[in-house]
Amino acid sequence: MSLPAPSPSPLAAAASLNMRLFAHMTVNELTGMAGTGSGNWGYTSPDGRRFALTGTSVGLSVVEVTDPEHPRNAGVVQGPANQWREVKTYRGYAYVTTEARVGMDIVDLRDPDHPRKVQTWNRTFDSAHSLWIDEARGLLYAHGTQTGMHVLDVAGNPEDPIEVGVFGDFYVHDSYGRGTTLYAAAIRNGFVGILDVSDPAHITEITRFDTGGQTTHNTWLTRDSRYLFTTDERISRPIEGWDLLDPLHPHKVSEYIAAPGTIPHNVMIDGDRLLLSHYTEGVHLLDVTDPEHPALLGFYDTYQGRSGTFNGDWGAYIFPGTDLIVVSDIDGGLFVIGYTGH
Repeated sequence: MSLPAPSPSPLAAAASLNMRLFAHMTVNELTGMAGTGSGNWGYTSPDGRRFALTGTSVGLSVVEVTDPEHPRNAGVVQGPANQWREVKTYRGYAYVTTEARVGMDIVDLRDPDHPRKVQTWNRTFDSAHSLWIDEARGLLYAHGTQTGMHVLDVAGNPEDPIEVGVFGDFYVHDSYGRGTTLYAAAIRNGFVGILDVSDPAHITEITRFDTGGQTTHNTWLTRDSRYLFTTDERISRPIEGWDLLDPLHPHKVSEYIAAPGTIPHNVMIDGDRLLLSHYTEGVHLLDVTDPEHPALLGFYDTYQGRSGTFNGDWGAYIFPGTDLIVVSDIDGGLFVIGYTGH
């Protein structure tokens, strides 16, 4: 994807490397009211248009960023007030979880200019901290509920999914799945649980291993499934790369952190690039062609306050195969950024 030259911005002086700011929208500009930002994802419509899906404390914001210099509000799907709001997509739908005791919102994006809440699904749980969707199998994993990790089949009827399993052996904060294996971040216990999810009704544990900070926050596989990257939501704990060649005995092969005393939050991987939401250090992009030696490609600092706190970049998303990145900053709202380091 070729990005246009960025327009001058009052935030352009923010610390950056090989990244440029194209646009910035405050939470008030996103939603029409004061609030904070939280989880973040993206959606590409069948006609190729791109949309930022930003969780805020008052609902889900949908902003078209096809022209990154001129983002356009497409709509706000209001929800109960809550600091935590995470979103993932399946086909033409967005699924939005929150810790407010209401359930999970299902939003129809098939006409993304007019996003429509289909229902608030709360048949078996009314609150979830986060979610993962295995698009290949059409399975949604809702984490951090009161009663375990719930697995929903969204393939049969995306507007009204059915529950096909519950896993309650340990608290799952987040997960990443590929094929019949799920990598579950057990934040309270400090380990990654590698789970066999071939039968979602009878999930079994293959093995587990402790991460360095023992506050295992999220996980993501490299595209060859050989390496797993993890975060620990703890001060001064780097992201870690794990070699899964022997899946029963993973071993750590790499680390990365922006600076001592800071906190990496979430990772996602697109091809050979790892995108890192790094709280007060903003968004970082790493080359993981060799996962044992990650190399910094670029960064953009969305937060100008003191380092090392739970402020700044909550969630970042890179549109697959492009240089277009959208970032949700807790206090700052939505940042539309382009990687320019080619």
